[in-house]
Amino acid sequence: MEMQAKHDQDKTSISIDKNKLIGVENETFQNLIQNSIDKGSKEISIDMSKVEYISSWGIGILVHAYTTCKKRDINFHIENVNQNVMNVLSQLKLTELFNIV
Repeated sequence: MEMQAKHDQDKTSISIDKNKLIGVENETFQNLIQNSIDKGSKEISIDMSKVEYISSWGIGILVHAYTTCKKRDINFHIENVNQNVMNVLSQLKLTELFNIV
C-alpha cells in the first residue's frame, strides 16, 4: 500500500510509502484525512520519510489537507521531510505555512 494511516486515540499518522508524490494519490490521501477527522483525530501528522520528489499537484494535496484540518482546528504537521522536498517547500514559502518537524 502506498499510503496508510495509523490511529492512536485522537492522533493519526499517515505514512506515504513511495518516493514520488505527484498528485495521482489525491483521492486516497484525502480519504485518509477525512477518515481521520471522522474518527475524531485532533492531530494529523504526515510522514514523508520516503518521498524524494514532490510535484505541484503533490504540493496541492498537502495544502488541501492543511486547510481541511485548519478549518476544523486539527493540528496538522509534516515530518521526516527529505532535503530535496524541503528545498521545494522553502522556495514556495510553504515552510512558513506548514508545521514541519
